[in-house]
Amino acid sequence: MNITIIREMIDRYLQDRATESEKRLIEKWLQARPEDDRSLSDPDKQEVQAALWQSFTRHTDWSDKATTKTPSLFPYRTWVRYAAAIVVILASALWLNNTFLKKQIGPSQTITAMAGSHKTAMLPDSSMVYLFPGSSVTIPPDFNSHKRNITLSGKVFFEVKPDPTRPFFVQAGQLRTQVLGTSFEVTAQDSAYTSVIVRTGKVGVQYNGRPLADLIPGKRLRYNRQQNNFTVDDVNAAMLCEWWNNGMVFNQSPLEEVLQSVSAWYNVPIAVTGTRWKKETVTIRIKNKSFAETLSLLSATLGFQYKTENNRIIIF
Repeated sequence: MNITIIREMIDRYLQDRATESEKRLIEKWLQARPEDDRSLSDPDKQEVQAALWQSFTRHTDWSDKATTKTPSLFPYRTWVRYAAAIVVILASALWLNNTFLKKQIGPSQTITAMAGSHKTAMLPDSSMVYLFPGSSVTIPPDFNSHKRNITLSGKVFFEVKPDPTRPFFVQAGQLRTQVLGTSFEVTAQDSAYTSVIVRTGKVGVQYNGRPLADLIPGKRLRYNRQQNNFTVDDVNAAMLCEWWNNGMVFNQSPLEEVLQSVSAWYNVPIAVTGTRWKKETVTIRIKNKSFAETLSLLSATLGFQYKTENNRIIIF
């Protein structure tokens, strides 16, 4: 709600022409604590106050009284009502603005790729997102205003539309990635690792507010949440990131992370028993293969065995 609408509502209320919904809103003001909000700038606050005072003096003889000292003929009880309205609305204009603004903006939006199927979507700023099966991104209601914030779960590749005035932030758990215009992938699955791969441009990565690294094309940052440390290595970003064209490509990736991706891609639950296999890493490319072929290839590469139990795969 802008200042003009607020002024018009004030005028209607002081003239006894407010609608029932506007009257109910004023009753809410009396119960609220508008002083807790601080989003209006000082010029806007001054404009609201000026509008309120003009409305008050226009409907009373207060301005004349201030200069001529002429006794007021305005009924005392009516004057008290106007004065009370001025106090209430002055204290509540900021709350009113925030309340209506939230209603106009609307709720957050979540885009999800179901397990077994990847998804491509365009963000409100025309940036593109490619969601790995089982992944999701959440777009807040104020996205594309002063900055562009995204929260993700799973694995998502971004092609960010450049805009130096509105930086682009991706939050994946405690990992925060900032860019202006670039293409990169963030992975934040249920495994112990969170990673960022840069294909083009440059990104800055933080963890829990602590700067980690600035990444350039061909660099991958992998953060180990259990050990609270990270590594940066060189990778073929074009090959790793375009899994929707190239298939799933893994480069010295923990088996736990690989199996989670395989599970989401084929929509088949997989469990690993024993600590040995959880420590293994693998470099492999999986393209145009069935789930059975993929599992057989991984088994031959690493040497594990597996069985089907209660509609899931058990690796041992």
